[in-house]
Amino acid sequence: MNGAFWRNLLFTVVLAGLAAFIGARLGAGHPIPAEAPRSRLLLRETVYQTLQHDLTLSADQTRRINQIEARYNHQRNALRAQMVSADAELGEALANEMALGTAAQRALDHLQTSMGSLQRETILYVLEVRAVLTPQQQQVLDQKVFESLTVGPF
Repeated sequence: MNGAFWRNLLFTVVLAGLAAFIGARLGAGHPIPAEAPRSRLLLRETVYQTLQHDLTLSADQTRRINQIEARYNHQRNALRAQMVSADAELGEALANEMALGTAAQRALDHLQTSMGSLQRETILYVLEVRAVLTPQQQQVLDQKVFESLTVGPF
């Protein structure tokens, strides 16, 4: 076997390992520390922080939101697994083709579809949680969501 084979194999293994590490870190689901600046939080974490620190929920609201959380977490983890799989596909395609060929484009499409689905599920999650809140609580959540979506990541 030639050197190119081993180089491509090593590249694929390293890329797959990196994708697995990132997926594991994202999927760990550790709550964001309270001191994290909200302007840098993802939408899901913004909602979590708002529910935990800015709103006083009734027992019924807490129960209903916990049900929404459980359902959403299952969907989110499945979509993140798809994203990790797509990353691995992309790494393999790039290692084999070293170009944006058919396999790489297919992997990119898979990744974009998974990311879009995750964003859509996150928006549906926010709207479903919002429906559980009182009008006053909705105003607080709406403001935090607006800030999260309009403040740049830097």
